[in-house]
Amino acid sequence: MNNLDIERRVGISLAVGRYLRSADRFNEASGEFTGACRSLRKQLGADRRFVVQVDFRHYLVTSDRDGNFDVEPIQSL
Repeated sequence: MNNLDIERRVGISLAVGRYLRSADRFNEASGEFTGACRSLRKQLGADRRFVVQVDFRHYLVTSDRDGNFDVEPIQSL
C-alpha cells in the first residue's frame, strides 16, 4: 500500500461522509417541505387568488380546484 492509496481512501471516506450528512439534511428538509405543502393546500381551498405579507415581503398566492398552488413574490404594494 502506498501513500496514494491512503490519500484516496481518506478522500473517499470524507466524500461518503459528506454525502451521508447531506442526504440526512435533504430528507429532513423534504419531509418538512411536504408537510408545509399539505398544510397550505388544506388552508387555501380551491380557486383562490390573494396577496399575503410574510417577513415584510409580499406574495401573490393562487390555487386551483385540483389543489395546485403557486406563491409568487411581488413588489411591495
